[in-house]
Amino acid sequence: MNAPVKRRYAVVAVAVVFTALSGFSAFSTNEIARRSSEETLRSTAFFLGITLDQALHRTGIDEGLIAEIMKNQPWESIAYVALIDHDRKIVLHSNPRLIGQTWPQSEGITPGTAYVTLKTGELVYVMNMPVQIHGSTPMAMSIALHTYPAMEAVRGAQLHLIVLLVVNGAMWGLVFAFLYYMKKMDRMQLRAQEKERFTALGEMAAVLAHEIRTPLSAIKGFAQYIRQGHKETDSTAEGLDVIIKESLRLEGLTNDLLVYARAPELKTRQLFLGQLIDEAAAAANISDGIILEKHISLINDGINTDEEKLKQVLINIISNAADSETDKIYITVEGDKKMLTLTITDTGKGMDAAVLQEVWKPFFTTKARGTGLGLPIAANLVSALGGAISIESRIDQGTSVTIKLPLYKSSIAPA
Repeated sequence: MNAPVKRRYAVVAVAVVFTALSGFSAFSTNEIARRSSEETLRSTAFFLGITLDQALHRTGIDEGLIAEIMKNQPWESIAYVALIDHDRKIVLHSNPRLIGQTWPQSEGITPGTAYVTLKTGELVYVMNMPVQIHGSTPMAMSIALHTYPAMEAVRGAQLHLIVLLVVNGAMWGLVFAFLYYMKKMDRMQLRAQEKERFTALGEMAAVLAHEIRTPLSAIKGFAQYIRQGHKETDSTAEGLDVIIKESLRLEGLTNDLLVYARAPELKTRQLFLGQLIDEAAAAANISDGIILEKHISLINDGINTDEEKLKQVLINIISNAADSETDKIYITVEGDKKMLTLTITDTGKGMDAAVLQEVWKPFFTTKARGTGLGLPIAANLVSALGGAISIESRIDQGTSVTIKLPLYKSSIAPA
């Protein structure tokens, strides 16, 4: 495992641990606050119930007892207090107007505690307990407390949870941003390393091409000289033809290597696209069975650019199109005030996605005798001209190469 991957794992591990610890802390704090608040409510209700029970044993049932106790004691947390007999009749109530009415719950009062939502929508804590007063039948006391004051700790814990969620969200956002940055840096580093490797390879190839070129020219020239003294039917002539043909192929390879390895030097001048396309098509040696159609949607097809560089681009792409088992090649030129768009489309066998990802890499080729430098050279030259090149292809549907170049002296012809 390399260092960048280790760093990514370390960052994710720290983030996971922090999230787990903060989540456990928030859950624990919230649970402790909830239990503490509920214990406060329970103890308050129980103390109030004991106080009322003792008062009832001293004074008996007195309609003003609850109001008197609530007046003399700071019971601001009380929602209501009620004393109900076995017939569900309200004997005492903190709201005197309800005394004598029937308890609304048909099942009566069950001893215990619960959270109940009142008709007003308020959530209250209710404690029900049995009461036995001398000289009367068993009764039940219901004490309801406002939960808001006691739930202060719970609200604090919930705020703590919200803060932790925000912090965790921000942290994970930074983590993902860091991982994206690291991944992007890794890709850039790989590209830089690959570029350095190809640069070194290109320089080496240029040296080799230069060294090979001179003896290769001598071999080709000597073979051509000897070939002139032999007839077509001579077996020696056939061998010499092979030597000349292969010498020409190697000469083309060395020329490609030199073009790819050298930094382009631009010599800009005005040229006419229609004429340049014809010259490039002728140089590409298109077979007689292939039809080439061009359509230039410009009133004036004169542009300012480097003629030799653009011609080399067109030769490489048209040659690739001609080698794709196509029967037609379409060349269209369009433009506006700023950009020229030149598209070369064939109807050949096309390429799949895997091949498309590799076509810009030097020395990658699907041809038996290809160099793999046609498209990389075209891409380098288009970039030097200030433009961009892209390619689209589908199996059995053909390939389309689009070149966009700065346009200075052309305009789109009216439809």
